[in-house]
Amino acid sequence: MNIRRAGIKTIQVLAGLAVLILIILWMSNAFYKKIEPGEVKMAAAKIAANTPTDVVKEEQVPVVEEASGTVEAKRKTIVSSRIMAAIREVKVRAGDEVTENEPLITLDDRDLAAHAQQAQRAVEAAQASATKAAADYKRAQELMSRNVIGRSEFEQAESANKIAQANLDSAQKAKQEADVATSFATINAPVAGRVVERYAEPGDTASPGAPLLAIYDPQSLRIEAPVRESLLSRVKVGDAIKVRLGDSTNVIEGKVGEIVPEAEAGSRTFLVKVDLPAGENIYTGMFARILIPAGERSRLVVSNKAIETIGQLDFVNVVAQNGEVSRRLATLGASAGDGRVEVLSGLAKGERVVLQPVEMAGE
Repeated sequence: MNIRRAGIKTIQVLAGLAVLILIILWMSNAFYKKIEPGEVKMAAAKIAANTPTDVVKEEQVPVVEEASGTVEAKRKTIVSSRIMAAIREVKVRAGDEVTENEPLITLDDRDLAAHAQQAQRAVEAAQASATKAAADYKRAQELMSRNVIGRSEFEQAESANKIAQANLDSAQKAKQEADVATSFATINAPVAGRVVERYAEPGDTASPGAPLLAIYDPQSLRIEAPVRESLLSRVKVGDAIKVRLGDSTNVIEGKVGEIVPEAEAGSRTFLVKVDLPAGENIYTGMFARILIPAGERSRLVVSNKAIETIGQLDFVNVVAQNGEVSRRLATLGASAGDGRVEVLSGLAKGERVVLQPVEMAGE
C-alpha cells in the first residue's frame, strides 16, 4: 500500500513539473513560428518634384567643459562679542541687509553700568583729592619761599600732589575703560552686507570670540570650482568666462579672479575662483557651473522637419541619387538651434532627406 501511494505521489509531481515546463515554453513563444533576422525590404517610392528636402550638413561647434562649484563670498565677517553677558535682543535675521555700524545685538549691560558708575565715583573722589593736594602744594611753595616751613615738609606736599594727580589719571583711565566696556553691550555691524547666519537668540550668553552672526558682502560673490589639470591651461587669471547658476539655463559672464597654485592630491584638480557681477537672486551656497572652452568638434545636423517619431524611435526618409526614398532609423542628439537637431548615427554628410512624411509600402 505504501509503495502504491509513493508511486501515485511521484506521478503527481512529474505531472505538475511537466505542466510547469509547458507553461514556461508557452510564455517564451516556443510554440509560435519566429521571424528570421534580416532586413525587411520596402517597396521603392519616389517623391514629387516639388517635395521639400534638406541636406545633412556637417558643422564645427565649440566644445564646452563644465566645472561644478559653489557660490562663495570673498568677504565674510563673523560677528562676536568682546565681553561675556546675556543677550537681551537680536535685531536682525538671516537674509536681512545691514549697513555699517548698524546695531545688531544688545547685551545685558546692568553690571557694566554699575561698574561705570563706580568708576565715575572713583574719578570724583580722586579729583577732590587732587584738588586738595594741589592747593596744599601751592601753599607749601609760598611758605617755603618765606622760609616758614622746612625742606622736608615742602617735599612731602610735593609728593602728595604728584600721587594725587597720578591717582586721578588712573581713575580717569579706569572710567574710560568702563565706558568702553559699556559700549560693548551694543554690537554694531562691522561692515555693510547681508546677514547669512544667526547663531544666537535672546537669553543666550555671549562669550568673547563665540560667533553670533555671519555677514557677507553680496557685492563680492564668486564661484569656487575644482578644475581638472587637463583644462587648467585654458583658464587664466583675468579671462572673461561664462557661468551658469543653479538649474537655470541663463548664462552670465564672470571673470577669473584667482587660481590656487596647488593641486588637490586625490582628484588632481585646481581650485579656480571666478568673480561674479553684482546682481539679484545670487546667494552664497548656490550650485554653479563654470563653462570652460575646450576646442571644437564636428557634428552632423538635420532639420527637425525631417524627423518622424514613431513611439520612441526616430526615422528619416532618405532620398537616393535615383530619387527613390527609403526610411532609415536615426539616433538623435541635442537640439542644434535654428530648427535643427544633431544626428549621432543613421545618416551621413551630404545625404538628402525629405521634409515631409512619405508613405512607404512593404513588398
